[in-house]
Amino acid sequence: MLQRKLALTAVIVAAALAAGAVPAAVSAAAPGPDTWRQHHGPQVTTVRYGPFTIPAASGHDHGETGNRLSLNVQKPCDDCFITGFKPNLVYADGSNANVNTGPMLHHMVMGNHWKNDVVCNGPQRIFASGNERVESILPAGYGIKVGRGERWNMLYDLMNHAPQNKSVYLSVTYTHESATGSRLKPVTPIWMDAGGCLGSAYDAPEGVSERIRRWRSTISGTLVHMRGHLHHSGHSVRTENLTTGELLCNIVAEEGGSPEFIDLHGNTEISDMPPCSGDPLGTIHRGDVLQITSRYEIDGHSHDDVMGIMAGWVARN
Repeated sequence: MLQRKLALTAVIVAAALAAGAVPAAVSAAAPGPDTWRQHHGPQVTTVRYGPFTIPAASGHDHGETGNRLSLNVQKPCDDCFITGFKPNLVYADGSNANVNTGPMLHHMVMGNHWKNDVVCNGPQRIFASGNERVESILPAGYGIKVGRGERWNMLYDLMNHAPQNKSVYLSVTYTHESATGSRLKPVTPIWMDAGGCLGSAYDAPEGVSERIRRWRSTISGTLVHMRGHLHHSGHSVRTENLTTGELLCNIVAEEGGSPEFIDLHGNTEISDMPPCSGDPLGTIHRGDVLQITSRYEIDGHSHDDVMGIMAGWVARN
């Protein structure tokens, strides 16, 4: 099995910036729209990043780009609020590129050079997705603030189940609106990771297992949205506030829910992880202990390098 170790975005970006140069594994900034215009009211913008060529599978080994980092990637807008986003992996003609034809969005993480992550050191992780590709829509009245001139980075790892090279684009459809005159409340991302801050990947044994990680909150506010990420055989992931006893979000994964999520060998992949959304999902106070629990139910041999992640967004007091 290919090793899938994931060094967190914050660690990779910090190392790249500290070195003053882009390391060999880092790709050039991916292209996007040449210009954007600010309007009042909701707007929809789809940005394509790429193209990226994924090596062909060989024997029982997947083809894989490995973790690569693009710096200064295109944003959907400037001085605005993002109110929703939907990630995807597509071919040049816009059709879905999924495991039924080979390509797999193993993971992608958007980060912000300008802001600090509140859970781990380094640049802020804005949002992320795996091959589940679910859409996130924040509750009315909230948005992810994009400052004028701020810079984004993108960490990605793409895989290929097919015996031919595949050329694909990472596509994200954003809903957003201008910050000028807006009454939206800005939200701060929090990154709950069962693997911890030094690396998201860990090994899960055969049978039923749970992995937990705790974080003492450094912020106060209302949690309004959470989304999750698991690998094959992942059952569920949940976050709770141990200090208050409140369950904040529990997401149960669906696997192989449609033909696109069944690979060329008949193996299934995670096809849905419905986000939690509410105004609020729960209240967090500085000093509260939040716990993430990642659950796997594996029939057969153990799985290496699995993940259990929940990204959330908090309107700070």
